[in-house]
Amino acid sequence: MRPAFNVRVFTAFLVVGFLMLVVTSYLVVGIGQGQLREASGLHLQQIADSTAASIDTYVFRRVIDASVLARIPDLRAEAAASSALSFEREQALKVDREWQAAGVVPATVEGVLAGRTSRLLADIGRFNTIYRELLLADRHGRLVAASGLVSNYLQTDEDWWRETYGDGVRGQLTVGDVKFDQSSKSWGFEVSVPVLDPAEDRVAGVLKAVADIRDLDSVLGGVRLGSTGEANVLREDGSFVLSLHSVAPTARFFATDLLREHMARVKQGQPQVPLHFSARTEDGVDRLVGIAPSQLKASYPRLAWIVEVSQAEEELFAPVRAQGTSLLILLGLTAIAVLLLALWFSMRLAAPSDEMDMHLVQHPRIHRIEEPESERVAV
Repeated sequence: MRPAFNVRVFTAFLVVGFLMLVVTSYLVVGIGQGQLREASGLHLQQIADSTAASIDTYVFRRVIDASVLARIPDLRAEAAASSALSFEREQALKVDREWQAAGVVPATVEGVLAGRTSRLLADIGRFNTIYRELLLADRHGRLVAASGLVSNYLQTDEDWWRETYGDGVRGQLTVGDVKFDQSSKSWGFEVSVPVLDPAEDRVAGVLKAVADIRDLDSVLGGVRLGSTGEANVLREDGSFVLSLHSVAPTARFFATDLLREHMARVKQGQPQVPLHFSARTEDGVDRLVGIAPSQLKASYPRLAWIVEVSQAEEELFAPVRAQGTSLLILLGLTAIAVLLLALWFSMRLAAPSDEMDMHLVQHPRIHRIEEPESERVAV
């Protein structure tokens, strides 16, 4: 005989059980992953903050060192003595053209790189390899001393000289962005410091120090975030300042628009701006990005740098997805249990009752048997 089946009970159990499974899955997986994304974004932001602080410290240290070098008495005296000599611009331009054309020091100024001050700068550069080049120019822009062979003689057409010399009274310390230096054939940033005349309170020359960026590469290399984590130093337009990967000069950060949007909100003074976001690369990989602005821009406008630290979301959320898989297996087993329970209840409620309805039972009528009169005993 085919077992009875209560369709309504079975359907009710399935609907209620299915809804509970869907809601539970959404709460555990969806909300949990969202909380993890937020926490991971804050973690990346903190790493970016720490990396930016290390880079700022490195640059400020180079600025302090260059400022100390500019106060060496021999450098100040040499710059003042050269500035006191007569200056003929046409003659200086002629020497500069000969210098650049031949790539060697012209005979008329061959003592520039052989003098005592040049030897001093060469010794400093040899003992402190961070400095790829040290160069001293006088008030007129003429080369006074250098740690090695440089590319030109007259410095008046260089931005660093003009900005540092300023009005010729006190001058202004300037720091340039990272670029390839033709003289030292290396990537570095320029720190230019005014050299004051020891006898007068005015600029006698300018000292330029080209600082190597290899130590900054080690700062970025110290960021360890699994196999896909990386750190870069960017400009506000999304171009790369420093990267451990080979990038083209025209390359831009894959999430430049989001980078600008978040930095614009920071500039507007919006409180509690989250400096982390998710973005997709050109290869279709979703990455979680944390950013931190450098504090160098406040002192040196050219150094509007931003540190970004990112990691692929697939790697970042791998543990959660593994737990999600385990949860789905558990939910599947729960669904099977609900299905069996619904089936049992539907069959149980559909089965007939074993109790009998007593008022439907008919009892036979009992007839009395009369005794014959002959057998009756008279009393």
